Amino acid sequence: MNHDGSEPSKTWLKFRCPLASRKYGCSCSTPCSDSKYGRTVHFAMKDNPRLINFPPRDSEEWKLEYNARTSAERSNKREKIDFQLESGRHRSTKMWYCRLYHILMLQHLDVWDLPFESTLAKLILNVA
Repeated sequence: MNHDGSEPSKTWLKFRCPLASRKYGCSCSTPCSDSKYGRTVHFAMKDNPRLINFPPRDSEEWKLEYNARTSAERSNKREKIDFQLESGRHRSTKMWYCRLYHILMLQHLDVWDLPFESTLAKLILNVA
């Protein structure tokens, strides 16, 4: 069935028979509906939000959203695991901000394609 419409405020998608036309009706060998519009099916987003979602999975908008989300996840992994953000045993928020600031500087240096085991990274991780 073709995706024929959606109403985000009601969170449903409408699909209708791809062989039906508004002018001639259903052209199936066994018509699926008496209506010229053809058989129509409505899917609620709450039924399966991973399958039926806004924006549609094969659209450019979806690709941009997905790339942004995976990029953020990679950044979070880099901070938490690789640079051991949560390993600090600091009590003061000032020390946490210093640690986070150094980690962000290391991430920025990563963009410049510095070697993974740079001496600057070793110094900062040893001090923090």
